[in-house]
Amino acid sequence: MTSSSSEALAPYSEWSDPRFRQLLLFQMAFGYAYAALLLVPKFATVTLGANPSEIGTLAACPVVASFVCAPLCGRVLDRGRHRAAMIAGSLVFALSVAPFGYLHQLGPLVYVLRVLHGVGNTLVVGGAAVYVTHLVPAGHHGRAFGTAGAASLMMNAVASSATERLADAFGWGVAYQFAGAISLVMLGLSLRQPVVSERVESAPASASGRRLASRRAAAFATVAAGAGFGMLVTFTQPFALARGATHVASLFVGYTLTALLVRLGLGGAVDRWGRQRAAFVALTIYALTVLCAAALRPSGLFVLGLGFGVAHGLAWPALTALSVENAPPGRVGSALTSTQALFAAGTVLSVWVGGQLVSAYGYPLAFVMLGWAVHLWSVVDAARWKG
Repeated sequence: MTSSSSEALAPYSEWSDPRFRQLLLFQMAFGYAYAALLLVPKFATVTLGANPSEIGTLAACPVVASFVCAPLCGRVLDRGRHRAAMIAGSLVFALSVAPFGYLHQLGPLVYVLRVLHGVGNTLVVGGAAVYVTHLVPAGHHGRAFGTAGAASLMMNAVASSATERLADAFGWGVAYQFAGAISLVMLGLSLRQPVVSERVESAPASASGRRLASRRAAAFATVAAGAGFGMLVTFTQPFALARGATHVASLFVGYTLTALLVRLGLGGAVDRWGRQRAAFVALTIYALTVLCAAALRPSGLFVLGLGFGVAHGLAWPALTALSVENAPPGRVGSALTSTQALFAAGTVLSVWVGGQLVSAYGYPLAFVMLGWAVHLWSVVDAARWKG
């Protein structure tokens, strides 16, 4: 598959397709359940008594699981089983999220449930992404991925705030049980999704070499984006709590606001400007945001979230569209799950290294070191694209 400039200029709106609109409802339900799990670092700190290294391990579990199961999930998706992946992922989410808040100490069950969170996430995200490629022409993938992601993202502010408030009022058990109930809504919506045949859009043979080079550069960019994401979503919460914060949901409110603005306002621009350029800009903003986190104050969580949202709002649709654009024929599912796996690899690398750095040197220096690492990675990657 590829996206030509002429195709990108062709008039088209995915909103006119009722199947796409139903997918957005599915994405909203998934977004709530996923965003509830963004507060695991706070839950682990205040309820499980976890230290920074243990918080990093808890954050790494789902991304390691995502990395491991991605090849198998990709093969399933290559065979046209995107609906089955969405159904299975929704069921796994419902079964693993609902009981999570009733745990009161670190133990094997905590890590098992975190692994299941990663498996469910891989199935849902991969299945939904492949479904988008079946519904939407290739030249509009950046915008379509941005729109589908926006439906999930808009729940981040709602779900993180609601989960935190429910936990304050009724305990973490009720908060995560409610998120599990939302996962059942997601399951019901996935059962209603029709099976759609794949769009066949081939690239000219002369483009195969360029696609291979772009695929490699995009892979490096995806790992770097995952590293920035993992550091921000995992360690800003315990850092803010250590500096006197009592609530951390404002980080995700700011993140959701700018991510939505970027994806809904600039989704089509990602296709027009060039997905490589958008990915490089996103990595630069990721690096700056991680560096700024070194000076975090509780009152600055919202502002930090604004930068986080711009970075991820640009990065994910650009990188996902690039993976489809450069995919070998018949391997779109594998390409998409490989992107998830590479993002997971960057995330687990940052949370593991970040946990060790925080334990050894404290939060500020850890953010500075990881921020510079993401920046240098982006510079090297930009040179690979130009080459």
